[in-house]
Amino acid sequence: MKTTQKAAFYIFLLTIITTTSCNNKSKTGGSTGGAATVAPSEQQAPKEKRLPFEHGSYKENSSAMGMGTEKTVYFDKWGDWTATETKSEMEIIKGHTYKTDKLEIVKGSTHWELDLIAKTGKTYDLNVPISGMAASLGLAAMGGKVMEGVEIKDLGEEDYLGYKCKKTQVKYAKMEMDATILAYGNLTMQMDGKVGKMDVSTKVTSIDLSAPPASIFEVPADVAVTKN
Repeated sequence: MKTTQKAAFYIFLLTIITTTSCNNKSKTGGSTGGAATVAPSEQQAPKEKRLPFEHGSYKENSSAMGMGTEKTVYFDKWGDWTATETKSEMEIIKGHTYKTDKLEIVKGSTHWELDLIAKTGKTYDLNVPISGMAASLGLAAMGGKVMEGVEIKDLGEEDYLGYKCKKTQVKYAKMEMDATILAYGNLTMQMDGKVGKMDVSTKVTSIDLSAPPASIFEVPADVAVTKN
């Protein structure tokens, strides 16, 4: 596995490891976060929902090994539909810029991975059960049991972007992992940790609970898609 792929995998690993230990607390008052105008009672989802909000979008920054990625995630139907935009721009050599513009759409069990610069993409079916996401990677089992070697410590609650989040420390000696995670329902708001000597982090920077445009969940007409 390439180093950059490892970094992405470790971030994913750490953000889903608390899938079975998230809770849905009320939004706190007086916040300046993007969701301040929406009443919590209108948005609070049952635990079996993929996201704690019915619809909206959020921006998330992630970094590993000194490299950062910013993405925007649009969602509807409590997270059953998502469209994730990932854009980056990097100057490899002076005067030569490498750009990426990716879009991943998920509607139920159908996935589309699209390259909006190359105008190509692929689609496939993959059903990821909500309660079984962490278990499918061998990290946690139903009933809150965790894989041997994984330590999960409850650190109470902490406000983040105006939301009262569950704070958890996760350690996994086999991979030299140690991370602290803030989660609101099934949404990881912030994660900071280490894998060996590598620092990894993700952070939701803003939340907008207005309904996203329907077009964001559709494959652009000029993108050629193949089925895997």
